Amino acid sequence: MPAKKRSGAVAAALLAVAVLGTAGFTSAPARHGKETFEIVDTMPGPKHARADAYGAFKAKGYFWRKRASLVFPHGRIAVHRHLLSTSVNPPNLSTCVFTESQTGTFDVFYATGWYKGLRYSGNFTTRITGHLKKTGNDQCGSVIVAYRAVTYEVGDIP
Repeated sequence: MPAKKRSGAVAAALLAVAVLGTAGFTSAPARHGKETFEIVDTMPGPKHARADAYGAFKAKGYFWRKRASLVFPHGRIAVHRHLLSTSVNPPNLSTCVFTESQTGTFDVFYATGWYKGLRYSGNFTTRITGHLKKTGNDQCGSVIVAYRAVTYEVGDIP
């Protein structure tokens, strides 16, 4: 076989290997820019809170408290939070509604699936509103009858 035909055949073979070798594999699109995680919990305890991601990428999943992770269909993102301040407002005795807010920073330190290699940090804010059971005029019990905690984690992905 002449050298010209041989080099063309080798190039075609290498192209075929490159195309077939990557068939079935998808890589995640480049992710950079502002990203927000919104975590909404309506019951204290072990139940997973709903989690939505929007900004540099969009995803819906849940927050796994035990692992401090956001679990989405295409991967998991683990977060460390560093609490900087807490503000507590005790129950209003006529309505039995209480509030609490927390602020701080967070670091994404581990990610799997489509988010593998993702590392960034930002700020978080949590606002908790609860309603205790009334036990009499201007008296509140200790049973929580309504609860809602909303956390926003906002950061810039480089």
